[in-house]
Amino acid sequence: MKLNERIAHQTAGTTLNPVLVKGFFQTVPHYYQWGLAHQIDQRSLAQLNATDLFEFYLRFYMTSRHKTLQAVLREVRAFVKDDANAAHHLIVYSLEDTRQHLLTLEWYELLPRLEGAKEQILALIPDIADQVRPRVVDYLETSY
Repeated sequence: MKLNERIAHQTAGTTLNPVLVKGFFQTVPHYYQWGLAHQIDQRSLAQLNATDLFEFYLRFYMTSRHKTLQAVLREVRAFVKDDANAAHHLIVYSLEDTRQHLLTLEWYELLPRLEGAKEQILALIPDIADQVRPRVVDYLETSY
């Protein structure tokens, strides 16, 4: 299905703004680019890149381009294997950012899909209550 057809399908019979929906489809996650612009250290850049990959596949899933969470969960597992602490904090941040984006677009129909995905995603992330939050998360919250 081509982009304009997918947008027409997603917005048919709704009050969704097709221009904003197209922006959601076309705008790739850019945490890594933000990190480069803010001269973030290499380790944090790798974490931001992993967050980009996670969110990229999450958007595919959210918009039904991928029918299952397989690619999303694969990225979660890879991120957790590399750095469980950063994965926890950055994935939670990304999930909330995506939720806020959907609310801004008034795309309420996708919220249950996001919440269902969130449950499965968070089940793969170890509990890190005693871990120190990565500095890059603080930077994101203040200037992203």
